[in-house]
Amino acid sequence: MTRRPDLFLLNVAYDVTGVHGHVFFRDPPSTVLRQVIIRTTGTGTGTGTICEPAHGDTRTGWEPFLEETRWLFALTRPDTPEEHS
Repeated sequence: MTRRPDLFLLNVAYDVTGVHGHVFFRDPPSTVLRQVIIRTTGTGTGTGTICEPAHGDTRTGWEPFLEETRWLFALTRPDTPEEHS
């Protein structure tokens, strides 16, 4: 893949349990969609966010899709209390 993936759908929710949702991308020029799952792991100081391929999808070449998801997540996530000024 030489281009960035085309964003098809972004569905992410933020609540007291963390972040969860999914992103669908189209791999140009294909019309087939790839789904990336976003979820929070752990609690408290051990909390992290995971971006991973949809369960059972064994295709290769996921890094551009995961990287694009990380950028989208960074742009859409709410400020933490420490970031409020």
